[in-house]
Amino acid sequence: MLRRSVGLTQGVGPLNDFYPKRLTDVRADVNAAYRLGYSYLEHAGALQRFRASSLVRDVWTNERTEALAPLFFLRERRYRAEMSGSNWLAELDFDLRHSQLRTPVLTVLNSDEFRLSLAERWVADSHSLPAEALHDLLAGALARRDFEAAIRLLEVEKDRGLPNINDFFLLTYLYCVNGSVGKAEALANARAGSIEKDWFVDWLWGEMQTEIGFRSPR
Repeated sequence: MLRRSVGLTQGVGPLNDFYPKRLTDVRADVNAAYRLGYSYLEHAGALQRFRASSLVRDVWTNERTEALAPLFFLRERRYRAEMSGSNWLAELDFDLRHSQLRTPVLTVLNSDEFRLSLAERWVADSHSLPAEALHDLLAGALARRDFEAAIRLLEVEKDRGLPNINDFFLLTYLYCVNGSVGKAEALANARAGSIEKDWFVDWLWGEMQTEIGFRSPR
């Protein structure tokens, strides 16, 4: 039996894993992997193949599949973000403005339903707000579009000095979209000396100035 098995695999190269490359030390071709994945996840082609399925045609009308187009776009965008990186706050802004889905918001904020459930249970059991649970609770508040709750959580972090710079950017953004532009400007001016100017800061100040009238710190 062993000889037969050897004969079947003779001349066959080893299986190459893209990740975590258990069977070889050869570096994966990330660009090739990206192109392969994108060929399946590109939203227009994926939606066309979905509609062409005989099962889908039998179960769903064309009108119902039209409503799924944004979901295929969101799936493609998340894939591109994971493979190539993205502007996390621009992603979050898009999700909050253009959909009511929870998962994309949780994902952008590095959380998920399981983590959120654990954080909520932890807070309920401890009757306090552990720092380790705050960011998952924040993601949950934004996933349900409760901006006031998200702001309250970030203000707890503000009292701790906002050690995470992304929390500072997120609180400034939420103040603006929630109508408290004055608070956003005061927060930005208070941290102006510690903010390193880069493309992200220029983008955020520019977006909020154009859309809301935010005056960036000088």
